[in-house]
Amino acid sequence: MTGGMNRRDLLKIIGAGALTAALPARAQSKEPLRFGIQTTIWGAVAIIAEAEKLFDKAGAKVDVVKFGSGAQARDAMIAGHIDIVSIGSPPFLLGVEKAGLVAIGISCYAGGTLSLVASKKSGIKSVADLKGKKIASQLATATDNGFQNKIMPAFGIKKDEYEVVNSKFAEHVSAMASGAVDAFAGVEPFPSIAETEGLGTILTDYSKYDIVPVILATNHKVLASREADLVKFMRGWIMAADIFRKDPKKAASIVGNFFRGRGQKINDDVYRLAMSRMDVSTSYRPELKKYMTDLAQVLVKQKRLGEMPNIDRALDQRILKKIP
Repeated sequence: MTGGMNRRDLLKIIGAGALTAALPARAQSKEPLRFGIQTTIWGAVAIIAEAEKLFDKAGAKVDVVKFGSGAQARDAMIAGHIDIVSIGSPPFLLGVEKAGLVAIGISCYAGGTLSLVASKKSGIKSVADLKGKKIASQLATATDNGFQNKIMPAFGIKKDEYEVVNSKFAEHVSAMASGAVDAFAGVEPFPSIAETEGLGTILTDYSKYDIVPVILATNHKVLASREADLVKFMRGWIMAADIFRKDPKKAASIVGNFFRGRGQKINDDVYRLAMSRMDVSTSYRPELKKYMTDLAQVLVKQKRLGEMPNIDRALDQRILKKIP
């Protein structure tokens, strides 16, 4: 960049978004943090925080932006449309390489919220029966990763011995009910909906095979320039997590109202069941580093990652250390 370039020329080349990223932290902090979540049960804590205005109570300005999956939220993060994202491990690691994503905490450990669900009409009784079947799964997600790379191999089923139908989480129950697929690899509340409506049988959840960490992530620019705002954000997040853990009835009512507002006419008992399968925690478990290292090695082998990321750098601890 030349020394004689004026501000107008600079704006033409790098755009207003890049200029904003270069502003001092004090100036940036006047703008809300844009927080991307996925509209599954994994978004429950964020839904509670928004409904109860807990980010505001913690002194954080936060706009919650909804997406259908973590991969979509990650792509919005890469494009610079959001500042914080809640995503599963595979899209997070891909974002580490593509956009310098960095974790600031954990949203939850969600192995219990992911399940393989078979149609009651299919006659499928176990995971082993999925050989040769059509299975709905949303590709490039933590749910799909655990399904194809952990559970199916555990039952000796190879990738060419079943057919994956790429479809969004919210479409899984209807696809199974219509007979378009025999089963689905899904995230709550959809397995609980299929179960309570008598449409499907849960063959297994993921907890035995995969801890499924869901990660709160930002990028290095936001982390460097808005650290104080991120600390406030995390305090609001922890307040919402406390409601989730200590008052499940209230939490289920809030989350149920959110999904009913999006056209899903399901009672609170379904959401309470779905949410009971999620371990809400903000801290890094001791086994998390090995988990992320092993996953990164798989992604490199699949040529989805170009090289091994620095896991210690990706799992940043500075925000968590500032929370009492």
